[in-house]
Amino acid sequence: MTTDADQRSGEGHMFTKIIVPIDLEDCERIDDVLRVTAQIAEANNAEVHLLSIIDAAPAVVAQQLPQGYERMAAKTVEQDLANLIDRMDVTAGRVTTAIRFGGVYQEILAHAKKTGADLIVIGSHKPNVADYLLGSNASRVVRHAECSVFVVR
Repeated sequence: MTTDADQRSGEGHMFTKIIVPIDLEDCERIDDVLRVTAQIAEANNAEVHLLSIIDAAPAVVAQQLPQGYERMAAKTVEQDLANLIDRMDVTAGRVTTAIRFGGVYQEILAHAKKTGADLIVIGSHKPNVADYLLGSNASRVVRHAECSVFVVR
């Protein structure tokens, strides 16, 4: 039986699948997110899923892109994610990667649901005025996720 004290101290609950959305353009937070994720993953013997979202181009822009653009973009992102795995201090074989196309927070939530994730580790910048009016992707993930969310600042 798990008591309230156990839950508050973190005992009695283990994370088994961790989704880590990676913004490859936000280099200053990636190392912190990877370090925190590795600590949580190792402590819980959890799987890690590095996820990158390629934002869907508006239809007008998409018409101007070369044939096969999405495939070429995915190939580059795939290599970048593979390089990040090498930088993580996680037991070999427990980190996988995924690439999704679409809106950032919607795809994060969809991937978490699809994989049965019980934790999302996401980086976030300090909020600015636009974030208060529109909401950042991280805050939307926190509000709408069906699993726990750990925000790394």
